[in-house]
Amino acid sequence: MDVRYYEEGRSFSAELLRDSSGSVFQLIADELSEEFDIRWKAKLDGFDQRYWDFEYKGLTLSLHLEHFLGISILVKKPETNINSARKILEEIGEHFKAWSPS
Repeated sequence: MDVRYYEEGRSFSAELLRDSSGSVFQLIADELSEEFDIRWKAKLDGFDQRYWDFEYKGLTLSLHLEHFLGISILVKKPETNINSARKILEEIGEHFKAWSPS
């Protein structure tokens, strides 16, 4: 995958895929569970969006699917420890650079 990182007003994101495939979203969720031993906190599914929140290394991130934007992982900029949050997001993103859904 060609992972791209963005910093926006109140969040950091790693764009994993520009395609908004629900089946690939599920494969990514499964990979996160298996490889990173994450804990799912909430799963919100809408008509053209999904936000699945999970905890990893004490930080809450969101696996996000949006019909026109694709699949990404978001983390809200925390009040403290911004560098740690950025590193955690990059750790996950780097894993997906070499990952291929099957």
